[in-house]
Amino acid sequence: MMKRSPSLVALVSLAFAVLAFNSCSSVSPSSGSTSGSTSNTSGSNPAATQGETTRLKLSNKLYRPIVVRLERLGDPGRRDITVPARSSESVKVKPGTYKYSAVAEGFRPISKYKELEAKRSYTLYF
Repeated sequence: MMKRSPSLVALVSLAFAVLAFNSCSSVSPSSGSTSGSTSNTSGSNPAATQGETTRLKLSNKLYRPIVVRLERLGDPGRRDITVPARSSESVKVKPGTYKYSAVAEGFRPISKYKELEAKRSYTLYF
């Protein structure tokens, strides 16, 4: 356990450093101008989708834990989720466009965007 503590601290430190670096990057106006609001979903009532949620499963196929950061475009907050090695975590989130970033010790960090619709389930594999 003593040998894993410094590596876990290094992993978490690396994760937050990379995520802080990624959060400083700018979002292009075409993808971030209105995608955070629910009014861009065609044919649906924005008032009806406000209370609805989406199930998002984060599946870690690596032999190392990962830290996944979820940021909903148009919302000020973000959510960091640690997924143990060879495991998965499920979370409920509001529908919308999300930027997600994932880091793991020894692997290059990734950052992508995903549109999540209400009342659906999604799985992100790492």
